[in-house]
Amino acid sequence: MKYYLYSCLAALCLFSSARAQKKVFGYPFQFEKSFLAKGQYSTYFLDNPTDSTFALILKDNKKAEYLWLGKDFKTIAKVSSPIENTLLDNQKHKYIGGTAGGGGYHFVYQTGTEFDMETVDFNAHAVADKKLLELPKSEKTLASFSDYNVYYCLTADDQAGNLVIYSVAADGTLTRREIPVSVPIPKLKLSGYLRDLSVIRSAEDPDLSSVAHINKLFSRRGELVFLLNVQYPHLRTLSIDTRDFSVKDNDIDETTVFGPQEKGAEGIFSFVKDNTIYSLSLDKKNIRVGVQRLSDGGMIGKYEFSDDAAFNSFAETPVRETRYIKEVDSKELDSWKKLLGGITYGGLPGCMVSVTANGKLLFTGGTIMQIGGSSGGGGMDHFMGGFDHNSTTAYSNGMVVPNFNPYMYRVPGTPSFVSAASSGTYYMSTYFRMLLDPVTLKPIKGQPSRPLIEQIRDFVYAKGKLKAPNQFSIGKTQYYGYYDEDTQQYVIEQIPIHG
Repeated sequence: MKYYLYSCLAALCLFSSARAQKKVFGYPFQFEKSFLAKGQYSTYFLDNPTDSTFALILKDNKKAEYLWLGKDFKTIAKVSSPIENTLLDNQKHKYIGGTAGGGGYHFVYQTGTEFDMETVDFNAHAVADKKLLELPKSEKTLASFSDYNVYYCLTADDQAGNLVIYSVAADGTLTRREIPVSVPIPKLKLSGYLRDLSVIRSAEDPDLSSVAHINKLFSRRGELVFLLNVQYPHLRTLSIDTRDFSVKDNDIDETTVFGPQEKGAEGIFSFVKDNTIYSLSLDKKNIRVGVQRLSDGGMIGKYEFSDDAAFNSFAETPVRETRYIKEVDSKELDSWKKLLGGITYGGLPGCMVSVTANGKLLFTGGTIMQIGGSSGGGGMDHFMGGFDHNSTTAYSNGMVVPNFNPYMYRVPGTPSFVSAASSGTYYMSTYFRMLLDPVTLKPIKGQPSRPLIEQIRDFVYAKGKLKAPNQFSIGKTQYYGYYDEDTQQYVIEQIPIHG
């Protein structure tokens, strides 16, 4: 059976990975808890991409240890403090991002609408706390994340009709910018128009759960790009230059690519890679993929699948996958009828594009139905400011959008594909993949390597439940940290990635 074969292959890969795993760091730190208290163990990660150093915070009920490490994982400096002298003593504070410059690391924490910053000066061996900002009642949080050594908090001011961008620079200074954004849907507020916003950072390969959203925000060097699919047939792009906050607002009519919307169609779900927009359209009879220029929406290519001939364009046989933590049931959908039935069975549509090891583009399109979420505690389980697909609101234009959930966004060092797949998560997905030539963007033959996301997941799952886990990347190298109770050390291992 497919499931048995997959399980055997997965077990073999995990065994091989376990033998190949490489310990790169071990730091003596005994995680303790107060008398009769629950253990509050966490590890926070923040890097400084300008000089390839990074910081770790190791925390339990009694103490906090701030470590400054070089790219060789050797300790440059450390600062120790009783927990009551830090922001970490308040369990309501959630670590959501930060920046770094030289030996100064600025950790940002959120409690409701209030944001605080803890600055660790490793050169002076000092820790200082201050209130960073408190959001006005008129503003609703849309996204919170760090990228390229800038922390961003994006809100919607419904009264003024402005997108508000708070940013913290490498030196810890806070700036606030207001950008007017028109809402083309009558009676819909800006926060509703920009809701269900998934953040895609340029250094990460996403998965279907992170792209199956109506709206997306792509963080790129010097630019924030909003891709809004909320009003078919319009695809709206808002590109914001983060140096001068100038805006390029472009409305693209998707009927020029896909034609009028078919009855029962799911709508259009898009993705940006480099300067190209990739879009997926699903209805009861067809699967269509459109490729357009980001600058003006001009069509580059269109691929329509409606029968068994579609399989000539796919890189591999499409798959229907059901996963519950380490248990995976993967079935090949070897006919058009099976693929269409699986992809229209239910779930949220999405598409994404990544770069393979040999430089080809890998397009993935499909649907995902996900249940479960964060179990709380530890560096891998923090969510902040997002929208919940299990709680929705229907609007008069037929669009159904999720309601706001204040604990949905990830913290630094926790990619979406790991935090979304933490203990307790169960999902079903149906997807197909195409290899594309990076120049012509046309389908080509070839066997794609196993996705980075899946390799990381298998490594993390094989470790089981550990204290203070944190999966993070430095450059293109993936790492996994956890507390080793046997040696009473915090250990970091390099995750072996193949292909």
